Amino acid sequence: TDPDARVGHKTADSSFFGFKTHIAMSDERIITAAIVTTGEKSDGKYLKDLVEKSKDAGMTIDRIIGDTAYSEKDNIQYAKKEDFQLVSKLNPL
Repeated sequence: TDPDARVGHKTADSSFFGFKTHIAMSDERIITAAIVTTGEKSDGKYLKDLVEKSKDAGMTIDRIIGDTAYSEKDNIQYAKKEDFQLVSKLNPL
């Protein structure tokens, strides 16, 4: 047992106990940024940090592809402000 680990969900019916690694990678599948969090953290909340870490590593970002978690309002506004295309299915909320 790890006192720092938390229950996270991959789907509404699927849970896990532990940690998550949020990653950014290039088209060539090279990891350009990584952030480790407890399992319950939402992926979308880390988009800005992943983009900034990738830029610090020398990446030029013109497009980001992510799942529905990345289409929250703050991320859409951030993509527009930073002038990159955010490709993500819109969250129904």
